[in-house]
Amino acid sequence: MFQIERQEKILQYINKKKKANVNELSDIFEVSKVTIRRDLDELSEKGLVVKTHGGVMSILNKFSYEIPSSSKQESNLEAKRRIGAEAAKLIEDGDIVIFDAGSTTLEVAKNIKNQEITVLTNDIKISMEMAHKRSIKLMVSGGILNESVYTLVGDQTVEFFEKVHVNKTFLGCDAIDLSFGISNRTMEEVETKRAMIEAAEEVIMVTDSSKLNKKVFCHLCEISEIDKLIINEIDDVYKRELEKKGVEVIIAP
Repeated sequence: MFQIERQEKILQYINKKKKANVNELSDIFEVSKVTIRRDLDELSEKGLVVKTHGGVMSILNKFSYEIPSSSKQESNLEAKRRIGAEAAKLIEDGDIVIFDAGSTTLEVAKNIKNQEITVLTNDIKISMEMAHKRSIKLMVSGGILNESVYTLVGDQTVEFFEKVHVNKTFLGCDAIDLSFGISNRTMEEVETKRAMIEAAEEVIMVTDSSKLNKKVFCHLCEISEIDKLIINEIDDVYKRELEKKGVEVIIAP
């Protein structure tokens, strides 16, 4: 069987089963695990599947299911690093900021150097990144741990952010659509994100271009509720449409 034919059949299988692991695919297609991993890498690079620990998930299935943290970190990493570096420039000494959970907001956190600021977050990885920086006053929300993405969620988390007022919220997202607005894959995160938006004088969305022209399960907010969007690339037409809705678009160099 030729490589392209095998990859087509692998993709059909994954879309039918919703997810699959390397061992399973190796047995079914009678090729080595190394070959399967190479096939999955190529399918992932083309945006046809989502890689998870030990396997893959159908792109058709990620509409309403949370993608594991390890997969999010691997996806578009160079773009996220550029976005994180650009976003961190907006943080000033004395700021009180909220970091939404996510792989792109983590990159913002990594770029904070010596600013004396207060950071509020519900993300365990961001908390660990901030904990060793002496200039940072760190406040972590309560809540129930979502183990796949190292995020705290639930009523306690929402209440924590409802009771604060901050200078800036750095918000991640799963999808942006000019009509549907900003959307998220899981319902349980939406109330927390809403509280983060309401708490801030300025809402700064950080996301890579793969999230544009997408809609997922749960509406989070209107585009007009975002003050700034920091992104790695965007076409001029889409940029103008966002600007009409009051969003300042910053392209990370």
